[in-house]
Amino acid sequence: MQICESYRIGKTVRQRVLRHVGVAYDEAHLLELKNLAKYLIEQLQKERNGPTLFERPPPEAAPQEQNAVSSERPEELPAPKLPVDLSTLTEKKRLIEGFHDIFGRLFRELGFHEFLAKRPSKTLLDTIIARIASPASKRCSQEFLEVDFGRSIPLDSIYNMMDLLLPYEEEIQKCVYNSTCALFRDQVSIVLFDVTTLYFESIIQDGLRDFGYSKDQKFHMTQVVLALATNVEGFPLGYKLFPGNTAEVSTLIQCLEEWKAVLPIKEVFLVADRAMMSDGNLEALEAAKIKYVIAAKLKKYPKAIKESILANKGTWTTVNDEEHCKQEISLPDNRRLIVTYNEKRAKKDFQDRERLLEKMQKHLGKSKNPKKLVTNQGYAKFVKANGEVKLVINEEKIAEEAAWDGFHGIVTNDISSKAEELLERYRRLWIIEECFRIEKHNLAVRPIFHWKSERIQAHILICYMAFALVRHAEWRIQLQQKSISIEDMRRELWRVQVSILNDSKTEKNYRLPSSMSVKAKKIYRAMGVARNLTACEVT
Repeated sequence: MQICESYRIGKTVRQRVLRHVGVAYDEAHLLELKNLAKYLIEQLQKERNGPTLFERPPPEAAPQEQNAVSSERPEELPAPKLPVDLSTLTEKKRLIEGFHDIFGRLFRELGFHEFLAKRPSKTLLDTIIARIASPASKRCSQEFLEVDFGRSIPLDSIYNMMDLLLPYEEEIQKCVYNSTCALFRDQVSIVLFDVTTLYFESIIQDGLRDFGYSKDQKFHMTQVVLALATNVEGFPLGYKLFPGNTAEVSTLIQCLEEWKAVLPIKEVFLVADRAMMSDGNLEALEAAKIKYVIAAKLKKYPKAIKESILANKGTWTTVNDEEHCKQEISLPDNRRLIVTYNEKRAKKDFQDRERLLEKMQKHLGKSKNPKKLVTNQGYAKFVKANGEVKLVINEEKIAEEAAWDGFHGIVTNDISSKAEELLERYRRLWIIEECFRIEKHNLAVRPIFHWKSERIQAHILICYMAFALVRHAEWRIQLQQKSISIEDMRRELWRVQVSILNDSKTEKNYRLPSSMSVKAKKIYRAMGVARNLTACEVT
């Protein structure tokens, strides 16, 4: 699939290829490519300030513009003749160009350049690219940009840009949401939702940083709570930052209410983990006429339902090779409880419990004094044991817990879809967990080196924008070739460099691009970016 346009030279109508979109191998892939092609056409028309593709002047009238959008063979551009004495050339500096070529294009395509004035917008682009290429503190990023990218930016300019950026948080989220909708025109109705925590190396509390339940087990440090929503392909739809003491279960409705107020969200099918499971959330979702699939807390259901789940599991209907059987129970308020049993999950539950019991036995074997079980010395000095207390393992509780090994349930208000379809939707929740891994590890959203609430929020916003660019790049490349990891993309773009050579006799500077690997060429081709591989004089 290619994007072509017609142009006229005199009375002759000719065609040229603007972008190579990809090769489809099945109908589903063809639909994805068509959506991408429509998205790219919209971006091309925006670049031309509105006129249709057929109104573009012939290539002879605008050679520079044609070169900017052509991607057929960017490595075969004509080479100018340079009268240079090689013995007088020395390398002045070597700079990385790959990240700005690829993510600079996406930065403009998503409309991120429209929020700030020209100078802070360039600073924003450089800061985002530093976050993608080598995430670090703003001070380290400043040095990294100057040494490896040739972008000299005062640290105060970066902080000033962050202060200017934060008021546009809602508009930027809307911009990201619209770009996702443009690519996935029929798939944005299913929303994956999850929450994570980001801790600080600090105990100082304010309106945003606070103590709370930490998913990183850093209970002695302050934190913030980050909620994220994506579509089924892992493209971002929105996020919200909460104070660190916010309970996960209370974040869902707040997010949906705020997002629906600023984002053009219509029909939503929500998929979330059991942390979002509460009667209040379910009632609020039903009042808002939102369909949902949420992991159920099976052990908190009434006794009759629990007995029904545990009894006769061998007679349930088979789901697939992994989910060996399922049972469906009708609940009040037109809700459905779908329970599955998995032998692999049962084995894992058993092993996890055995490790915990083994650890407990070691502690109990060392001392019968309950005070000795308080491992934190800060707490232990305030604990007093009155009399003799004998501590033993509660075998009845172990048996009760073991009865639930391998069980998992989802609750939904969708009364028309098949159970297998609903279970498959819930299994897609791993995608948003992958998104958090990208945010936390690949883009290193933490450690956060800011203390003011406004700067913390701006930092999260920049990381969110970087995540959106990375997702778009990954997906665009995957459509045209084999999928590529973020780390592979990072390595390939890092090697796309240029040497700036100085002629000691004439004091002229020359640009000498590095060679490109096959993978790098494919990345450039997938993004429709031309790269001039010929040496030339620069000012």
